[in-house]
Amino acid sequence: MQNILFQPIKINNLELKNRFVMPAAADNLQNNPEMRIKRFAMLAEGGIGLIISGGTAFDEVGVWQNIVDVVHRNNAKIAIQLVGKEGIEKTGRGVSVLSEDSPVFNQYQKYCDHRALTDSEIMGVVASYAAMAVKAKSVGVDAIEIHAAHQSLPSQFLSPITNKRDDRWGGSLENRMRLHCEIFKAIRAEVGADFPIMIKLGVQDALKDGLLFSEGKIAAQMLTACGYDALEISQGLQDIGRVTSFGDWSGTPMRSKINKITDEGYFRSWCHEIKQSIVKPTILTGGLRSYELIANIVENSETDLVGLCRPLIREPNLINRWQGGDYRKANCVSCNKCITELLLKGLSLECYLDNK
Repeated sequence: MQNILFQPIKINNLELKNRFVMPAAADNLQNNPEMRIKRFAMLAEGGIGLIISGGTAFDEVGVWQNIVDVVHRNNAKIAIQLVGKEGIEKTGRGVSVLSEDSPVFNQYQKYCDHRALTDSEIMGVVASYAAMAVKAKSVGVDAIEIHAAHQSLPSQFLSPITNKRDDRWGGSLENRMRLHCEIFKAIRAEVGADFPIMIKLGVQDALKDGLLFSEGKIAAQMLTACGYDALEISQGLQDIGRVTSFGDWSGTPMRSKINKITDEGYFRSWCHEIKQSIVKPTILTGGLRSYELIANIVENSETDLVGLCRPLIREPNLINRWQGGDYRKANCVSCNKCITELLLKGLSLECYLDNK
């Protein structure tokens, strides 16, 4: 019997050749299209089934056409992760205006310094996602993913710690999920029934009084009922200051010091519980390094697909290595210097240890 990790799987009508996904990662290559094309080519050549782009508003259509072409030439598929928050951050309009006694006032008030978004402005955000999706489909991408985790705008709408609205966009879980579902409906109306629409969902905040998993699990069920074709399970809002001030990655989706197998797959229990309650495919991302553990998780139906981000930054050929029978764990040591020493300093994404 063929190893399940290298068996094909479908998301909507899109067939992937294996269960491995390169999750979204910023690469700081927006001004270097040649290097960005090369990066995606290396990932595709390395045996990955699906590559998800870093979050984008999808402005550089010509570059993305070239990226799509090179990924397809190497027998991989590509999804574009869409984000819709940048313009809102610049104008100072956000989900809610937070009070000064809010535990996240200093972190999230910058998203809504002036006033909360009006109903018509929120529907404008919804329309912008649909427009981005149309452009993405026009250049031949295989799927799109909505970024609704971490600090994203949908994550802020979902979290009770940042959503203090008393209209149809706030209060109940159904109202706080309305943006996610309206985005889906607007995109589906434009791209047709067969085009895969995925979502990366933060199912629990790492903040006191934030979103609890009990609600995050229901949110995941609501999204599949709404029609999303696959869910990537991740974390919601976090304490950004602990990373920037103390280098503490423990409450983030990019945890460091993954030194033993029990440290791996830190969103495993969330994904497993959600997968048991939905019929759509799930993607488990977060600290996975060991082939044996990954195989066990998929064989036990705890997830359908596995996301490997930092390991593939260091080893773009990792999937080919594993498929060839070399099952040694990924070489990534989870130092996060690819972020602190490169990305946060405006440099391009690569493994810092291999290139210092």
